[in-house]
Amino acid sequence: MKNKFKKMIFIALTTLMVLGNFTPASAATETNEFEYLKDAIATIDAVPSEERTQYEEDNREWIDEIGERLEAYLETFPEEEQNDVVKRLLSDNTMVKNASLSDNSMVQIASLSGNLDEYFNDVWYHKRGDYWTYSMEPKWSVRLWGPTMEAAWDELGRNYYGIRNDNGSLWNQYKCHWDYDVFGAVAGSWDLEVGRPIVSGTKMFTSRCNPE
Repeated sequence: MKNKFKKMIFIALTTLMVLGNFTPASAATETNEFEYLKDAIATIDAVPSEERTQYEEDNREWIDEIGERLEAYLETFPEEEQNDVVKRLLSDNTMVKNASLSDNSMVQIASLSGNLDEYFNDVWYHKRGDYWTYSMEPKWSVRLWGPTMEAAWDELGRNYYGIRNDNGSLWNQYKCHWDYDVFGAVAGSWDLEVGRPIVSGTKMFTSRCNPE
């Protein structure tokens, strides 16, 4: 009877040890992946714009791997939480600079309120030709990967009424700039002009993302 009792205690303690080790190990794995992705994104965003072409050429496989790991990591969260996870990954990767604008432009400079500075080096609202325009200089992490691009759009909507109530035109321009960021040579601004028509993907491409 005594041996049977000892055996039961041994089994119970072993079970508790296994269960006790399981949860922290899982949490550590998740934390390690979060920190790895956070550090990788910070490293990429720190590359000067004039060096990005060469950096991308030298590190293409690793950059693609980060994108795949980012998507896989986000899939472990409910869809409605994923943009907030991206925001946490990008937090403290800030590098804000002032917009460089011509003297004759009609400008309403918007400070990077909310968490915009996690995604953009600059955002400003101004008159460009005949159109009021949301212009932005996305960080490289926003230019590279879909999840960061979508989270950045979500943050724009939180800060700008016009984007939050977009009928699809501004999103199409934004997505076009992301699809064909080669136009900006991973530098320069994305310009979303209010009032542009909604057109086919082909017309978006041929119009360089600001369709007539």
